Amino acid sequence: MAIDTVNSLTDLTDLKVWLGIDVDTYDTELEQYIDSVSWQFNKFTDLLLKARDITAQYDGDGSPVLMTPEFPINSITSIFIDSDREFGAETEVTDYVFYSDGTIYLDDTTFSTTRKANKIVFNAGYSTLPHDLVMACKDQIKWLYRRHRNNQEGIATSTTINGDTTVTEEGEILKTSIEILKRYRKRDHL
Repeated sequence: MAIDTVNSLTDLTDLKVWLGIDVDTYDTELEQYIDSVSWQFNKFTDLLLKARDITAQYDGDGSPVLMTPEFPINSITSIFIDSDREFGAETEVTDYVFYSDGTIYLDDTTFSTTRKANKIVFNAGYSTLPHDLVMACKDQIKWLYRRHRNNQEGIATSTTINGDTTVTEEGEILKTSIEILKRYRKRDHL
């Protein structure tokens, strides 16, 4: 099985170093954990965390401002405003400013109020994944891996080296990871 590199928040080599594993015996299992936890984090934040090219059509409100639900925005290739939704070259807008938080400001026009008449081609997500997000992913995988290896599925508590008790259930995200993921959640979840 190959890792879903479009969405993966860590890679197999780094994860194996983090876990102290120097054999290939568990590679398939670890790759599945990488994919699963990466998607779990995308779903929790309601974002595609890793940078990618996106083409999307949005509703506008007639103002010169639009906030994409995807962020951070790294670059914009093109913006089209066309109430007929044909999006030909003559409908391309070139005078705009964008900010990484997903906000786009048009200089000489407004976004159409016609449904899905505003087409934006852009790149969004983290080009360099934040260190705390990568570490949260590795910690989550470490917890899942060790729980599986120690035949502890279904056990709702575990005790850390310093004596702290963590209460989690099957499929949940570790509390420490949740606190980190909250920093990256989509705006409408804040």
